[in-house]
Amino acid sequence: MSQLDSLILQVGTNQMELVDFRMFQEEENGAIREGIYGVNVSKVIEIIRMPELITPVPDANEFQEGIINLRGQVIPILNLARWMKIKEPSSVNQKHKQIIVTEFSAVRLGFIVHKAAQIRRISWKDIIPITMATSGRTTTSKITGTVRLTETEVLLILDFESIVEEMGIYGKQEETLEHMPDTKSSEKRFIIAADDSPVALSMVTKALRKRGYNVIDTKNGSEALERIRKERDNDPDKKISNRIALLITDVEMPVMDGYTLTKEIKSDPTLKMLPILMHSSMSGRENVRKGVEAGADEYIVKFEPENFVEAVSRVLERHKPSTVEKP
Repeated sequence: MSQLDSLILQVGTNQMELVDFRMFQEEENGAIREGIYGVNVSKVIEIIRMPELITPVPDANEFQEGIINLRGQVIPILNLARWMKIKEPSSVNQKHKQIIVTEFSAVRLGFIVHKAAQIRRISWKDIIPITMATSGRTTTSKITGTVRLTETEVLLILDFESIVEEMGIYGKQEETLEHMPDTKSSEKRFIIAADDSPVALSMVTKALRKRGYNVIDTKNGSEALERIRKERDNDPDKKISNRIALLITDVEMPVMDGYTLTKEIKSDPTLKMLPILMHSSMSGRENVRKGVEAGADEYIVKFEPENFVEAVSRVLERHKPSTVEKP
């Protein structure tokens, strides 16, 4: 998938490789602050120099700088500083900027950054989810997590699904969701959905509930595993199949990623029969292979509502028990 493939770790290590990139911001007092950010290597196709020409697109999204032709493929280019609402210092040389070309949610996009610094290997358990308090209520930040690098340095992981949503790329999917008919499922057991992105988790749960499924939503692999074990222990026969019909999990999540969650479940004799649908923005054959290697029954790319509910139906049908106790 990527020229960075050699850096991608094997499944089940609960570690990831990040491309560390920098964004410079001019403060009100004139000081220049260097922000440290990261994107999963599995989403990165390549990193290129800033081209001399980026072709503007009429009526484009406000964050889109334009498009480039990269070896015969048209790539939309996003101005990350504009999306982040930061003031770029005049000292940042346009020619020295770089573009991180990514692929996720089956879409290729380029992000203009001030400098791509290095590759970092980190553990998902070291990524701290972040929320923000706004007007007396807690809302989810557009930062999916933070990693403390030193006493004074913190790396921020941006929620790229939020960027895609604000560009309107999810608009068609949301419209499809709105027009999906409400149906009643005969499935009485729960489906557990695990995803750290509020945008993705909301769409997943909405699609499932429109199909009449009972859904438990969780924000990372550790939380999902805890809830699965709780449901098993609450069953008189200690059978997870009496309580949970399916686990739907993202791959990239703080604390515990989807690969590790899947391997934990499949290595537990009391849980291994639980079917797992891996649902990730990370497309490409390598990521599908890793999902299957971890033990997932299916791996699909976010987010096409009709394809998603069809995949859910397929997995449930293949693992339909002859008798199931009500939760």
